[in-house]
Amino acid sequence: MQTISVPYHCSDEHHSFLDDLRRVQSAAIRTAYANALNADGSRPKEMNLRNLVKARFAQEGLLDSWAIHCATKLGMWKRKLSPAGTAIFGGRAEFERRRKGLITRDEWQRRRLHPFVSFGDRQKARGNQNIHLIDETTVVVKIGRKESGGRSGKTVTRTAVLHLARMTGNRGIILRQLAEICGNKAEADRVNVSFSINDTHVSVTFDPADLPNHPQRRRPVVPIKGRCLGIDLNPNWIGLAVAANTKDPSSVEDTSLLEHALVKLDMPKDSSAELVRETLAAVCDRAISMARKHRCGTIVVEKGLGKLRSSGRSRSLNRLLNYWARTVLVQMLQRRARLAGIEVLEVWAGYSSTIGNLAFDAPDACASATEIARRGIACLAGMKDVLPVLEEGCVSRLWKNGKVPVELGSWQDVHRTIKAAKIGYRRPHPDVPLGALGSDVHGTRMFCGHAVVRLGRRHRPGLLFRLASHKSDAAVRTFAQRGRVA
Repeated sequence: MQTISVPYHCSDEHHSFLDDLRRVQSAAIRTAYANALNADGSRPKEMNLRNLVKARFAQEGLLDSWAIHCATKLGMWKRKLSPAGTAIFGGRAEFERRRKGLITRDEWQRRRLHPFVSFGDRQKARGNQNIHLIDETTVVVKIGRKESGGRSGKTVTRTAVLHLARMTGNRGIILRQLAEICGNKAEADRVNVSFSINDTHVSVTFDPADLPNHPQRRRPVVPIKGRCLGIDLNPNWIGLAVAANTKDPSSVEDTSLLEHALVKLDMPKDSSAELVRETLAAVCDRAISMARKHRCGTIVVEKGLGKLRSSGRSRSLNRLLNYWARTVLVQMLQRRARLAGIEVLEVWAGYSSTIGNLAFDAPDACASATEIARRGIACLAGMKDVLPVLEEGCVSRLWKNGKVPVELGSWQDVHRTIKAAKIGYRRPHPDVPLGALGSDVHGTRMFCGHAVVRLGRRHRPGLLFRLASHKSDAAVRTFAQRGRVA
């Protein structure tokens, strides 16, 4: 699914109506959350919980059945995320501020407001029952209720018109296509479109596969069997590597590294969420381009990724570990890869750094990414055990700093022995020396043996390292013609 957030403005009357909707639906969400788990630990049926919420909030005269249904769904979903029932709506930090008297009661109540949410329903006009995308700059909220109840009562409809900012680039193209598709009269031609409205923005959620002319869609390539692209994620480095194995996927010796690239994120301390997402989107584009170049049908990432958390004494380490969520990159990669006809596969990645650094001549993150790609090839071949085979003398052949004292029985023993001996086994990451000529725009192999280019536009942080080819790229040739590169 893809979500586009667009700022909006509306009249004071319509803004007051939206506030009332959010106030009642927020209370309904909290009620559904509190009652989504019975005293005996069982979960009530959704219909029973929805009837309970409806009985409590129908008399408010604001929400219709669909808005109450969405509130029930959200409450149940939030209870699954926090089964203990300890979630604080509005945030624990703001709750502590309110408890200490640092914010007023009205400010605390405002922070507890949940965005008004309406899930998509393609059976209804414009793919949603309560909120309609009329065109790329107009959204209409319609809530219809029976004045006297029952089917025979008179329907009273209240509306609010939201004027969206005109988006440019891909977001503008997507919104125009989505508005055109939503305007189809035939139900078979409509798509589900969900909306979320807060104080300043309207968030539109849809399935990008429903847009035939999505700007991020790429022509699929015919994949070559036995090739995968692996990605290894670290706090400040992301390794990309293409591996090929057409013989025995369980053997590291039969696995060849075709190409690798290393991304240094280098985020500033005060990076905004938008800047982080733009940077990660550029990483996803690089990965998909590399996969298409080598005709890889699968991109492999490690399983069980979550948001990195650190609260130690090192502020610099805490910043590196906390500023981006790895799940954001994986979800973004899945969506973009799907539009390019590429599958994203998750594999167990235990000991991948140790095995990768022993087996493949590449920087640490890229070596680990090569091992992750090999495990993807093994998984696609139907192998349950993704760890490579530990043959006799295998570690001695792979170990770059000489023979190991004794031959070990498993990769777990190899990892523990190397860690216990405090032997440096990680291959260093290249870097551009500070103050090097041209390092802020384009580096060359005269710096670190790698071609270094910016990850994206100049205002976006991040550098991309790849092996310097004998034939300079266009940017380096341009600098050479100007006499700036020796």
